Amino acid sequence: MSENAENEVCAMCKSSAKQKCSGCRSVFYCNREHQKLHWKEHSKKCIAFRLAEDEKLGRHYVATRRIEIGDLILRDEKPLVEGPLQGTTALCLSCYVLLNTETAKPCEKCGWPLCSNCVEHGPECQFTTNHKGTKVKITDFDYPHPTYRCIAVVRALCLKETNPKSYKRFLSLEDHNKKAALCNEIHFHESTDIARFVKRFFKLNDVSENEIAKIAGILKINGHEVPTTEPAHMAVYDLSSFLEHSCRANGSKSFTAEGALVIRAASPISKGEHITICYTDPLWGVTNRRHHLLRTKFFECMCTRCTDPTEFMTMFNAIMCTKGECNGSMLPKTFILHNEERPDYICHTCNSSISWRMVEQITDKIGVDLSQMRKGDVQACKTFIHQHAKTLHENHFYMTDVKLALSQLIGQQEKLSTIDIEMLSEKILLCKKLDELLRTIAPAENRVRGVNLFEMHAAISEFGRRQGQDELRGILMESRRMLTEAYKLLRHEPEILPEGQIAIQARNNIREIDLIMKTSFQHSLSSMYKHTKEV
Repeated sequence: MSENAENEVCAMCKSSAKQKCSGCRSVFYCNREHQKLHWKEHSKKCIAFRLAEDEKLGRHYVATRRIEIGDLILRDEKPLVEGPLQGTTALCLSCYVLLNTETAKPCEKCGWPLCSNCVEHGPECQFTTNHKGTKVKITDFDYPHPTYRCIAVVRALCLKETNPKSYKRFLSLEDHNKKAALCNEIHFHESTDIARFVKRFFKLNDVSENEIAKIAGILKINGHEVPTTEPAHMAVYDLSSFLEHSCRANGSKSFTAEGALVIRAASPISKGEHITICYTDPLWGVTNRRHHLLRTKFFECMCTRCTDPTEFMTMFNAIMCTKGECNGSMLPKTFILHNEERPDYICHTCNSSISWRMVEQITDKIGVDLSQMRKGDVQACKTFIHQHAKTLHENHFYMTDVKLALSQLIGQQEKLSTIDIEMLSEKILLCKKLDELLRTIAPAENRVRGVNLFEMHAAISEFGRRQGQDELRGILMESRRMLTEAYKLLRHEPEILPEGQIAIQARNNIREIDLIMKTSFQHSLSSMYKHTKEV
């Protein structure tokens, strides 16, 4: 039997098959029904992209078929390397929980402190025993401890012996140390400082400083912050390290409780389109995003969002026209700067202008106000919005930051059932506008979008409860629509995260709404039948 003949059997029932999976084109099915039944298993292996490379972007992924919203793109089951974030205080090297003098328990083998619930930890235990000679002693639990910056590096070095294939894959990732050295950047000095510290701390003679510096650079450039522990930790994955950046990514990122990194389509992706995730905070202003990417990832972002000063007409970075009688908004012609010259901000209505430097002074002052604002306070949020409404566009990133907080605080400080109808309506309108904005500039931010939709559903449901029976059904249908979308966005978040808990609540709420609507509909039919009989 030929190799082709062996492969041409249905993956579900093993009978003769001619239909191929359109994604990877390596699995066969006898009919579409069996393909659907097998998808849950096959989706973990099906590849809808290819690795491409060019001089400007380096290695990146290109879709080999159309990918629909919600489709699984890739799944990294286990990180190549994981460890504490840089600048952390003392924590347990098994579960990453923060420690203090009362909760810390030194590992009997190596001395690294653990929590009372953990007995074993990572390969740094044996590495410390083999190369340090003495046990580690951690006595300061109040400030970031410098020794923790070596943990992820040591775990990567351990792969050299325990899993040479994974170590080779890890070293193939970009470290950007050469770029950093040419720029005399902090990143380069951090990598070399860590390398010197590791060699000195563990008395390593058989590993070069350059190799350790390369490892440190790879960890910084390719590390993902994993929120499934408190505090979060860092992990470097294999397949996911080749995903390209965009400030308006088409791929959403989530983590499983077991540590897998999963990428799903946040927007429809056409065949030939690049697959992207966001390396920075998409809710920062364009200048801050680009500065962060340049300093930490060593490239100047030229994505469609950054090159459009209006950010798809959202005016996310705009200030209001400084001419009192004009209601226009002001933006520069571009935020892509190639020299020291900074273009003026120009009003799109009256063409008046103001210098870039003057705008920086205005926004810097407002930024200070924001940093000093009382957290978790509805009135403080409202005061900030009112005070700066004539200066900042309603969608400005500072305003958006405060509005996101306010949309969740309304109904938390006081229960939704106790607030007045005006504030309830304010919450609904706020959530709707935020939803429109987030869909436009950050469609891949599933956690933020899902929580906002859940808050909108809760407010709409409470609004409906206060209306008459005639209006209730239509309002509940709208609430259910919001809730269903929130659940779709959050359903892949692990239960250990707040967003995962909200997904569970959303699923339960959908059932409750369906029951209410069914009961209400049956009551309406009964009333109608009774009225007909009387007539």
